[in-house]
Amino acid sequence: MKKWEFYRGVEDPISGTFNLAEEVTSRSDKVVFLSRFAMYFVVFSLVLDLLLFIAMIFNGNLFMAMILFSLLITGAITFSLIRTTRDFLKHANFRYGAINAMREGPAIHEVPGGKTPTDRFLRYLKKANPAFKRLMKRRPELLVKDVHLVGTKGRRYRFEAAVQLRPSLIHRMLKKGSPGYNLLIREYRKVPTQNELERLHKDLTDIYHARKLRPNRVVMLFPGSGRYRGLPEDLYHSLVVDGLFLPGRRDLMLNVQAVGELPSGEYDFVPYIPELPRMLP
Repeated sequence: MKKWEFYRGVEDPISGTFNLAEEVTSRSDKVVFLSRFAMYFVVFSLVLDLLLFIAMIFNGNLFMAMILFSLLITGAITFSLIRTTRDFLKHANFRYGAINAMREGPAIHEVPGGKTPTDRFLRYLKKANPAFKRLMKRRPELLVKDVHLVGTKGRRYRFEAAVQLRPSLIHRMLKKGSPGYNLLIREYRKVPTQNELERLHKDLTDIYHARKLRPNRVVMLFPGSGRYRGLPEDLYHSLVVDGLFLPGRRDLMLNVQAVGELPSGEYDFVPYIPELPRMLP
């Protein structure tokens, strides 16, 4: 009979809970990887079954055709169940990554070297986010600096940098597959104000209506002087408490982040967005 290990007592129950969750997450990653091959096998079986079903219909063997048809239905249900399980495990792993990042707390990130604030922030993203580093290495043409994005009626909006990946054809047709990616960076000469945030919000809304590509992350990059004591209260409340949404779409939140370069050589993020593994910033 198999003996189970009981977690009878721990010095820190919170840490013990996270350790258990980490063990489960590491195993679920392997399950997600192996389930991909199960999906391939089921799809191959469905194609083969369909060809045999068509052959039985032409040969007039209705009994075998009915058996193959029942196997087609069973295979389709199996494929749906495997896909649902994969989606659940991926979502659970994502949630654990976010919880674990908040457990560790906002880290202190030093400002790397670079000629401009945008160059330095992009270098920070490559260092802090492996997924972004891989994307820039594989598709460097996606990064465009000093770009003017066109909105409705031909209006042009300037950003210091943009990384845009269009959604896949399957996603545009069936809402499945890659949803695309959109990172925008705009520099400010001083601490931005509430009016500048509202102007940025209008720009993003107009660009979305023209291109139907929701911004995944919008960075308001500014220098923090020696007298910097944080963002204005109204701007902080809009970014952290209220949040920004597309007009009429409360389900589409805009992840706008104010990032200041402090004289101490560190970044000040408002709000702080943790860099999660295997997820673009």
